[in-house]
Amino acid sequence: MCSVNGWASSGNIAQSVEITAVANTAANGVSFKMKTANGNGLCSGEPITFPLSVAGNAGNNEEIHSRAYAAALTALTTGKKVSIYSYEDSSACNRAAFIEIFK
Repeated sequence: MCSVNGWASSGNIAQSVEITAVANTAANGVSFKMKTANGNGLCSGEPITFPLSVAGNAGNNEEIHSRAYAAALTALTTGKKVSIYSYEDSSACNRAAFIEIFK
């Protein structure tokens, strides 16, 4: 028997969403999680996880991961909207790596 995995591609998973909550971990893993509301995209209104393993080109880039967490906290406290991108799988809400804050 042969198994073929689907082809995951990068892309936006949430656009123009509001962050309503941020947690320092997801399932006690090396990641952080947020809840979103409004906006567009597959993960709009869904919990979104940023695992350390997908931060940076080779993964496990703590600086990039920390900057994403800081950006999420900034958006939460200022009420700014964000767009969120996954470089690995735009069909899942648990592989986010990029967050952009805007007015």
